[in-house]
This record gives sequence, structure tokens and C-alpha cells, in this order.
Amino acid sequence: MTGGQLRTADLGTRSFNGVSTDSRSIEAGQLFFAIKGERQDGHQYIDQVLARHAGGLVVAKQFFNDKSLPVGIPVLEVDDTHAAMIRLAAEYLVTLPAKRLGITGSNGKTTTKEFTYRLLSAFDPAVYRSPGNFNNLFGIPLALFSMPNETRWAVLEMGISVPGEMNRLASLVKPHLLAVTNVGPTHLEFLGTVDAVAREKLSAMKHAAPGAQLIVNADDPVLMKEASRVGTRPTTFGLHANADFHPESIRSAATGMEITIEGHQFRLPLFGQYQVYNLLAAYAIARAVGCDFDTVDTLSIPLSTAAMRGEIITAGGMTFVADCYNANPESVKAGLKSFSQYAHAGRKVVILGDMLELGEKSEAFHREVGTLLGVHSFSLVMVVGPMSRHIAKNALAAGMKAAQLYHFADAAACASAVESMLKSGDLVYIKGSRGIGLEAVLKRFVAEGKKS
Repeated sequence: MTGGQLRTADLGTRSFNGVSTDSRSIEAGQLFFAIKGERQDGHQYIDQVLARHAGGLVVAKQFFNDKSLPVGIPVLEVDDTHAAMIRLAAEYLVTLPAKRLGITGSNGKTTTKEFTYRLLSAFDPAVYRSPGNFNNLFGIPLALFSMPNETRWAVLEMGISVPGEMNRLASLVKPHLLAVTNVGPTHLEFLGTVDAVAREKLSAMKHAAPGAQLIVNADDPVLMKEASRVGTRPTTFGLHANADFHPESIRSAATGMEITIEGHQFRLPLFGQYQVYNLLAAYAIARAVGCDFDTVDTLSIPLSTAAMRGEIITAGGMTFVADCYNANPESVKAGLKSFSQYAHAGRKVVILGDMLELGEKSEAFHREVGTLLGVHSFSLVMVVGPMSRHIAKNALAAGMKAAQLYHFADAAACASAVESMLKSGDLVYIKGSRGIGLEAVLKRFVAEGKKS
């Protein structure tokens, strides 16, 4: 299946009970793929893997030429360990009966995945979703290996950042349905334009299963234009009535929102009206695969999402909106708009980090955010990271008072200063790209396991 050579021919009948690429978390009996990444090479950790009783090793050819083979452990040598893992995942997928539901887009992939999982689980217990952020050519194979044999619906997040990546990912997943949440200026450092982002996302349909359904955001003009060229009439979702699935009402509350779709009410315990799009996408997916909510108590469906994606957290007398897993110009603008409209009697504080991977237009995008900050009336704004200097400069030019605005070189510096700057009753919005690490600010107030 991998095109490799078994160096331990006498152990060819051995079996393994899982696959891992992480020496820190591998479990006894799992097959370890020693993959060389940008920062780490799994071959350096073979001894640790053996100490944790791995069920077998997949290594690069010639790795054991000057080393003794481990005793009693199957060793498979291949040309490329990453490619071998993808090939094995493709072979394993053929043995599974699950319908594969792929979710991609610039924003909201993970939350839409979680919502879809919850909606489908209201009808069928045999639903699986890819764990955490296992959404690329390294994570998706591991997600597939973790899928139970009895899975009927597999909800898989598909993330890309460079040209051609979606083709490779989709040729592995071969989705029976593809949902695209939106497209925006993400990964422009590699993909160039928003139109190119849309084309890259939609290229998954070239490798989809026969008769695959396409679901797209009707309120995204670039996405709709590119989707019209795919050749498959898409099912649409959006805030307006011209979409196939749209909300009949949206009611905001202190702890989130209540949304009505086709007469069914859903409760979202999350911040931001952009979360409505994530619910609409998930609802469209569920309806596309035949789910009918007429006999379901939809208000009881627990629509939660992964950490730091719009979580509302109370600590120290303050309320934090933790939305710092990822950031790009569109998601930051949408977040600031929602935060400005959030009803709150006390101070509103914004902590923004750099938006990464925006290419040559990065400075311009950060300046746009700064100008937007000058339009809104926030009590206090802290910007974090080297590119955020441009946010600060334009915010001041747009009318924000210098006494309301602070710039920090990194998240650690912000975290050190923030305790003396915040006070009980504050509502704090934290948004930034994952690489900036703004969770360090939150950890100053929220001990692990103490969220409420």
C-alpha cells in the first residue's frame, strides 16, 4: 500500500491499532510515521517512540543503514514517509462506508464542522468529525485513521494555504459533499488574490465522489461567481431570502443568540453575528443529506465550538470574548462590527494581534483595520505584534485618542501589562492570528479548567 520495503520480513504478520506522527502522544501498538516537517524531523525521536511501545515504524530509506534495527519491531522503509502516510490513508478510506462531508473556506471551517457534527448527531449516533485542527495534508490522514469503522457520516474540515494543496487533499478525501463557508484575503502570501482563493477551494469538486453536492455562501459574491463555473448547481445559504437556507429571525442575548431557520429555533452560546453563517452552513449540510428537523427539539442541540473561536468566558468580574484562534481582514472586521453592537453597560476593550500570511498587502490590510477602529467607540484598544503598528497609526489618524491606544511588541508584553489595565465589569474582545499567541493574555485571568 505504501510502496515501501519491509526490513523486518519475519514480522510481516504483525498488526497495529492506530497511526501516529507524534512521539509525545503515541500509544502502545500504534504505527509511527517518522515525518520530516518544517521544524521537526520524526526520525530524531525514534528512541522515544520505541520506549512508548510503538507497534511499528515507517521511516525513510537508509535510515537504519548505520543503525541496528530495533528488536521485535516491524520497520517499513519508504521513499517519502509523508506520501506513504497519505497513500495508506487512501487505502484505509476505501474500506470504510462513511459518506464524507468536506468543509472548507477562509473563515468558520472549524465552527461549521462542530455545528454540523451536532446537527447530524441529533439523527444518527454514527457521526464522526475530524479532531481539532486536523485539516491539512498532515492532519487529514490522521483524522481518517482515527475514524471508527461504523461511521456513517464523516465531517471533515479541509484547510489549505498554497496552490495545488486542495487538489491533493480532495483526491484523498473524495468528498460526497463540499461546503464552502466563504472566501476572503487569507493565505494571500501564497495564493495571490481572493479569486484564486475561491478557485483553490472549489477545485475540490474535481476530485469529489460522483454526484457530489456543493454548498456555498450566497452572500459572498466572489465565491458565487467562481461556483457558477464549477458545473454543479450549488445549494446556497445566507442572511437574505434569495438563499436556499436563510434565517427567519435572529435574536441576540447576553449569552449568545437564538436563530430561527425554517421554523426551527437554535441557541448559539457564542459571540458574533458571523456565527449565524456557520450555523446556516451546517444546517444546509444537514438538510442536503436528508435530515428533517420537524421532530427534533432543536433548542436542546448543544451548538458549541472549539476553544478560542468566539467563546464567551467570565473571569475576575470581566467577560472575555476569546476569538484568537485565527484572524484575517474579513474576520477581524466582522468581529469588530459585532463587538461594537454588543450591548454592555461597562467598558469595551479590544485586544488585536497581527493578521498573518497576507503577503505584500499585509500593511494595507492592517491599516484598514486601524481606520475601522477609529470609527467605533471602544474604551480601550491594545494592538499586538510588529504589523499592528500600522493598525495603531491609522487608528490615531481616524480620530482615536492616544490615551485609549496601546501597542505591544508581542503577546508576552501585552499579558504582563494587561492585568493593571483591565478592571471588573469590562467586556474584552481578543482577536488575532494563532501565531501571535494572544491566549497568553487570557491565561492571566482564566486558569485552566476554570472557564465559566
